[in-house]
Amino acid sequence: MWCMPIDMMGFPIFGFFLWGIYFIIKIIVFIIVVIDILRRDDLDTLEKILWLLVVWFLGIIGAIIYYLLSKRNSKSIGDNNGKDIGSN
Repeated sequence: MWCMPIDMMGFPIFGFFLWGIYFIIKIIVFIIVVIDILRRDDLDTLEKILWLLVVWFLGIIGAIIYYLLSKRNSKSIGDNNGKDIGSN
């Protein structure tokens, strides 16, 4: 007797659909992160290459790490979005 493994509530097409959505989201996140890394002026070339490698090999986890560390780094540097808070 032929047995088909039950995948995602018994619908194999549903499983393929979820994997397809996952890969589309992964590609979109990767493109957004790569554009963000390449546009940053505060990173030198070696740092950009290292971040690109982290995002390439770790995928969405690497993108989350990048955004968490880059936001923390920009706040610790004192990025005020071009505003000079102390002067009148």
